[in-house]
Amino acid sequence: MTGLIRALFAVVLLVLAPAVAAKPKLASEADLKPDKAYLLVQVDPVEFQMMGTNRMITGVLFAPYDRDARRIGPGVMALKDPIAKDGKKRLYLIEIDPGAWVIAGTGGSDSQMGSANTSFSLGSYILDVVAGEVADLGVFVPQREESDNPDSKMSGGKLLGMAFFGSGPEPVPNRIAIRPRGDGDIAVPAWIEAHGTSKPAFVYGATFPNAQGGLINRIDGKDGRGRELGETIFLSQPGQPVLRKVPSLIEPPTPAPAPEPVSAAPPATPSSLP
Repeated sequence: MTGLIRALFAVVLLVLAPAVAAKPKLASEADLKPDKAYLLVQVDPVEFQMMGTNRMITGVLFAPYDRDARRIGPGVMALKDPIAKDGKKRLYLIEIDPGAWVIAGTGGSDSQMGSANTSFSLGSYILDVVAGEVADLGVFVPQREESDNPDSKMSGGKLLGMAFFGSGPEPVPNRIAIRPRGDGDIAVPAWIEAHGTSKPAFVYGATFPNAQGGLINRIDGKDGRGRELGETIFLSQPGQPVLRKVPSLIEPPTPAPAPEPVSAAPPATPSSLP
């Protein structure tokens, strides 16, 4: 009887709950707002080995970033409502407010399969986005951080444990590899190509508190140790290297010291006249 009452109560709540407005789908250039900025990003699945190569869909969290306070605000997740997909690859167009944003972490991960929600609070990229522009961020490839811990490895025993006890390998933090879009990736819709896209700089050095409460990492994992604040990377253009680094956009270069003025020595005074 108690179960029936609970079910009826749930139905009443569902009927009385206010309707949630449907999120507008960005399907044409007319849907773009001039006072908003947009992130265009393809997110590939996390790959792992378990009786062959397996793939899991994982979301990427973007958040506004306060450079002075080194804090992030409420973010948006690239996880649902893609504008296009190919298998487990997803292409997202995300509407945001213009300003400084950071790649804050991953979410929607499957911890039972060893992929944990991760905050990139130890070091990530800052992106400055402009109103009216579609910022093409290329392709994000989330990956499990390699670990020497044997409990983080997938095995037949852990597979049986998942089937019977719901336990799997110990989760490890994620990281993200970023690359330009190329052959085999999801085609950008023609209306976005017609509108035009920009390629913002990825400026390394954002740190912030772990607001997600999950595992923490750098965006590029162990490879990010010792990276310099302000290292700036652009996605490549055709005919250029895959990634190209430029001088810092965070701290201006230190000007070279001005040479000290050289004082002219006064002419020698003869000691005697001929």
